[in-house]
Amino acid sequence: MTTLIQPVNMNKAQLSALNVVGGVCGLLIVCDLVLGILNSRLNAQVAETQAQFNQAQQLQNTVQNLVVRIAQASRTEPGLRALLVKHDFNINLDTNSPAPATR
Repeated sequence: MTTLIQPVNMNKAQLSALNVVGGVCGLLIVCDLVLGILNSRLNAQVAETQAQFNQAQQLQNTVQNLVVRIAQASRTEPGLRALLVKHDFNINLDTNSPAPATR
């Protein structure tokens, strides 16, 4: 019976070097797995933070629109004007387009 694979002859130094290289590759694989897990956790935190920023932006737009509407109503209601002044909102309603609320 003939074998297709020729036996490999190595000395102890070559075998040791091959074992070290194999160990380093195994360690790199473990590091890759750990970094992948940490990366997915970090991505989840980033997505959560982004969602909070998006919610804050929506809330800011809603509050800005509310302040503009209160300012428009304050033309006839002095109490609403006093409320805006009390909270340091400055609105310019003399233009054709509504100005953004500033604080």
